Amino acid sequence: MVWRGFLKYQILFCLLTFCSGVLLCQQDGKPYAIVIHGGAGGYSPEAKVNQEYKKVIEQALLIGYSILEQGGTAIDAVEKAVNVLEASPLFNAGVGSVLNEEGFVEMDASIMEGKDLRAGAVAGVRNYKYPISLARLVMEKTSHLLFAGSGVEKLIDSFKLERISPDSLITPQRKKEYLEKYGKSKGTVGAVALDKYGNIAAGTSTGGMFGKMVGRVGDSPIIGAGTYANNSTCGISCTGWGEYFIRQSAAFQVSALMELANYSLQKAIETVLLKIKKMGATGGMIGIDRLGNVAFDYTTEGMPCGFMKSNGEKMIIIFKEELNKK
Repeated sequence: MVWRGFLKYQILFCLLTFCSGVLLCQQDGKPYAIVIHGGAGGYSPEAKVNQEYKKVIEQALLIGYSILEQGGTAIDAVEKAVNVLEASPLFNAGVGSVLNEEGFVEMDASIMEGKDLRAGAVAGVRNYKYPISLARLVMEKTSHLLFAGSGVEKLIDSFKLERISPDSLITPQRKKEYLEKYGKSKGTVGAVALDKYGNIAAGTSTGGMFGKMVGRVGDSPIIGAGTYANNSTCGISCTGWGEYFIRQSAAFQVSALMELANYSLQKAIETVLLKIKKMGATGGMIGIDRLGNVAFDYTTEGMPCGFMKSNGEKMIIIFKEELNKK
């Protein structure tokens, strides 16, 4: 009887080990990828300047991709990749965000998981460096979705996060733009990732429009407008003139076109951006579908963006002309 019991235990152990191995192999065999953008807008053709943008984009890609490669989640990859862009003064998010009409920073961000459509967002952030991380805390630690205004400051304190001086977010270049009333600044940042478990996540972070009215909120913290993720279709992060993206429910519309009209991700993105362009606004989008296909498009002069995929594909560009050289 003891031998039979031991034998049953051994058989059960072997079965569990085999099943675990199969699951791991299945996970390792699934595609995973990350795509990042640094904002659609006007970019200088100067090679030195462009290399600086591409260098930061690559840093963000490598951090996000390494998380996915090691079996991490899409939501972690998105957050940490966007953090890199928020910490760079080159982009209009976090440090280096553009100034509003009164000369201070108001930042917006959102993040979303495609698995269960959970999301979190913040608007009007003035004294925290990483709005995308704050948005994730809203998603995971509260029963709400969007916080704005003074509620954001209370949120920072409730999570025992370190407040920073709003002035520390203002770079000399942004101050110069403000003083000169010159607003040809770069745009929003964002990331979309698909992990080994088939889960999609998307996140977007921005300083908004240069010289905007105090209290103005764009599409970045609006789920379905600037950010959307659904495991059955795709994940999307947008950049551009926010009011128009809100009016088109741009990010969600891409998903809807794929689900209801059987559009490919690329065709859906191009279709929505064309609608927005016909309305009189420009912008861009990045996305990943449930199969790991990456797509992006923009109707501006340029958009720093790049992707890394588990099949070895990698690309970083600013201008569409660069695609012809690949």
